[in-house]
Amino acid sequence: MGYKKQVFRSLAMVTQLGLSVMTPIFLCIFAGYYVDTHFGTKTMIFFLLIGVLAGGRCGYQMAKMTILAGEKEERKEREEQLKKAAASPRYEAVSKPKEPSRVRAASHRAGRPISASAAVSGEQASGSASDDQRPSSGSGRQADGRMED
Repeated sequence: MGYKKQVFRSLAMVTQLGLSVMTPIFLCIFAGYYVDTHFGTKTMIFFLLIGVLAGGRCGYQMAKMTILAGEKEERKEREEQLKKAAASPRYEAVSKPKEPSRVRAASHRAGRPISASAAVSGEQASGSASDDQRPSSGSGRQADGRMED
């Protein structure tokens, strides 16, 4: 919605700018022609110069006022957005504590210490597994999760 408003405002500014610049020029040309025909003088160039200067000043004033009005409206919209943001409740991020490791908790319940390599590989810290710990072709499981023969 803001985009369409800005486009129409720009279109209106261009139209008004053209009219405000051209009107003084044409009026001064008409006045110079009138003076030249009734009094027989050659002042058309002087009136044309006055018309161009007046049109330039009008265009400058209009552009300046339009830009200032746009900035004022943008500032007002920003203030309204800030008020809305301040009025809405803010939720702060909640930091959850780190949960304890389930691997270490299971080994402590079984009563045996566990090392970092054993937690990763599933073997005890002694390095190699004994014959009763090696899995066989059987499909039975013990209570602690190891395969039994």
